[in-house]
Amino acid sequence: MKKITLILLSLIISSCHSQDKELNKNTPSKDIRKPKSLEIPVNQKTMETFTNEKFDIENYFKHYDKISRTYEHESSNGTKILEADFDDSYYVTLITKNSLFAIHKEYYKNGLLKSKWETFGEGGFIKGFRYEYDLKGKLLKVEDWDKPYKFTWEQVKKYIEQDLKFNILKDKIGVNNNLEYPGYNFPIWSIDYIGQYKDDPKKGLIRIKLNGLTGELLVVERQLGKGGDGTTIDILYKKKN
Repeated sequence: MKKITLILLSLIISSCHSQDKELNKNTPSKDIRKPKSLEIPVNQKTMETFTNEKFDIENYFKHYDKISRTYEHESSNGTKILEADFDDSYYVTLITKNSLFAIHKEYYKNGLLKSKWETFGEGGFIKGFRYEYDLKGKLLKVEDWDKPYKFTWEQVKKYIEQDLKFNILKDKIGVNNNLEYPGYNFPIWSIDYIGQYKDDPKKGLIRIKLNGLTGELLVVERQLGKGGDGTTIDILYKKKN
């Protein structure tokens, strides 16, 4: 189980820099089309431009599993922490709480913080700012992953809860955003779940796309089958051009 966890964590860390993912919230894709417009100026007045945060290397190697190279533990307030190292080149942590979002951190070999960001679930869309630091702790770059979306995450959440009648925390709802998507020249929100779409009685894998600027419903499709041969996709709704 720990080997699986380590593989998953490795995929998440190496892939989270991209928002162009498949609709499964735990399946990040390759970093291939990250828009440069995400970067914003480092503001000396409003940002903490230096960090002393360090990975506790000694404590990690004191407790870690030598086979999986992971250390899983829980804080007194119920926060779950997964730590790992990869080829002794860098360290990572994945911090999850009883909430919709998880915190990711990378650390240099000297232990200093390298980057940090927050995602929906363990591998969904990046929420808010992503920070990068140099080997001495100086803030190098800040990216605003909310910036391209005029139709905000909070509005997407409201759509899921009020229009689709789901509880995001309890129901298995995948949410991602696609900064670039074939056929569209604007950002897209993607929602997926197993079930039925509103009053349609037939169940399957439901995929919904919303306009990331206006929130307008673009596509609703239902996939039957697990992929490959025998898979069918029904278009339940598609906005006319």
